[in-house]
Amino acid sequence: MSKGLTTKDIILKSAFELTSKFGLESLSIGELAKTVGMSKSGLFSHFKSKEKLQMMVMDYAAQSFVDKVVRPAIEKERGIPRIRALMDNWKSWSSSYLPGGCPFLSAIVEFDDRPGKVRDHILNHQSTMIDTFERAVKVAQEEKQLGPSLNTEHIAYEIYSNMIGFHIYNRLLKNKAAEDMFEKTFQTILERSSV
Repeated sequence: MSKGLTTKDIILKSAFELTSKFGLESLSIGELAKTVGMSKSGLFSHFKSKEKLQMMVMDYAAQSFVDKVVRPAIEKERGIPRIRALMDNWKSWSSSYLPGGCPFLSAIVEFDDRPGKVRDHILNHQSTMIDTFERAVKVAQEEKQLGPSLNTEHIAYEIYSNMIGFHIYNRLLKNKAAEDMFEKTFQTILERSSV
């Protein structure tokens, strides 16, 4: 591994952690340079613009999500166990692994109404994430664990929305019942959708 690549990885890891805590928009080259112990010009040479840095941080977050959430879930039994693993892994990833929570959630709120390359990049990653949940639901249908006539997009929406609700109740509201509410809602979705 080259020194430049190693340096870039260190920068992206730090940027990812800062984004988790403070959001993607607040990520500044000056603050990041201070965090990693580099000059602003030295750090800037790796990314050329704040926009490019923001997109690369989202790429880094997406790779982390795949590594910590999706890949381990794919190793589980097809169908509902895999959906359950996706949920559990995501909760663990955003609660334990990240210092400030899911960076995608803050990025979505910050950029949902702001046209441009960064928004398009976030949208692309978010669409891929949602497609992953829709595919998991479809597999559960193929395994005859969920009703064959169900709208996979709708079920994925419910499961995904439950997860977003959990993040808000758990992290922002510090509601001690967040986990229980998540579980009850998740079970209700599955029971209503089962064959």
